[in-house]
Amino acid sequence: MNVFFVLLMAGALILGQMLLFKRAGHRGITVDRQFARTRLFEGEETQMVEIIENRRILPVPLLRIETRMPSELLFGKQENLEIGAQRYHRSVFFMGPWQRVRRVHRVRAMHRGYYAFNSYAVTVGDLLGLNQSTVERSMNRQLIVYPRLLPRDQVKLPASRWQGEAIVKRFIHPDLFLYNGIRDYHPGDAIRDVHWGAYARTGQLKVKQHDFTAASRLVVLLNVVPRENQWDGADERDRAMVEQGIRLAASIMCYALEDGLEVGFGSNGCARPYEENTVFLQPASGAQQSELLLEVCARLVIKRVLPFHVFLSRMPLMQDADVVILTGYENDLLRAQLDALRAQGNTVSLVPIEKGAAA
Repeated sequence: MNVFFVLLMAGALILGQMLLFKRAGHRGITVDRQFARTRLFEGEETQMVEIIENRRILPVPLLRIETRMPSELLFGKQENLEIGAQRYHRSVFFMGPWQRVRRVHRVRAMHRGYYAFNSYAVTVGDLLGLNQSTVERSMNRQLIVYPRLLPRDQVKLPASRWQGEAIVKRFIHPDLFLYNGIRDYHPGDAIRDVHWGAYARTGQLKVKQHDFTAASRLVVLLNVVPRENQWDGADERDRAMVEQGIRLAASIMCYALEDGLEVGFGSNGCARPYEENTVFLQPASGAQQSELLLEVCARLVIKRVLPFHVFLSRMPLMQDADVVILTGYENDLLRAQLDALRAQGNTVSLVPIEKGAAA
């Protein structure tokens, strides 16, 4: 009789706690996951911060949080990762009433890319784990990993006008704020150029002699197809070659912006999330343009939208620009488009992407 009573009481307690925690469900449980830095270069490290709160008087015996994680992100402690058909980061807790937990995970970005985290799964259970309930919650977190920049001395830039606002010996445009001396006045010289101080000293009209500057524009164009007549997807070696081309493009553009040039970028590939359109950014200067170009390189998908020569023929008309072509091959169709760019007054440099380039 006593044994039956004990079993009955145990069953009632088990059933009661199951009903209690089932009724409480997910109420009062909040989860926030965010990255300390949302923009970084490949190889750099950031932190993923988890903040979990139980805002109720009832404890949470079992709380499991799962987020799908790309394999390109390397966690400092891999025991929280579940490797299977999908790769998940899992956190398991027991939480007391009104408890708040903050956990920090070190994350190293091993590959450039645009990583979007749109949802996570939260599972709660009772004391014995007999009844579990899982809900999927939305989140809006992104991690943008820029391509690694090559050292400046490893970026072999072809000879061109890539000098920023450099003094040139040929006439392009006189710089009103830059002059290299004075000379005698000649009929037709502008009155604004008269050097009145020299006139007061010598009694003869003198004018300022201006230098000429070239505020050059640089446009970098990348071919995401590494081999001629390639129609199917790129293999691992080809992808490594294009990735090195992306690093080279990003390095050229960043260093050119540092030198004061206006820089633009184009590719016959596409960028997430707009995977049906090619990429083209008009030349501009400044820190904002640098960030925009790096982000486009991070989002770039190695997927051909157009053959490269067709992409070149459809680009917005450019004149008086330095155009750098990064490609793994060269053929007659490509050379014809390069000649068309030169005919429009541009200088064109073709930089081959090295086959077998290190990733």
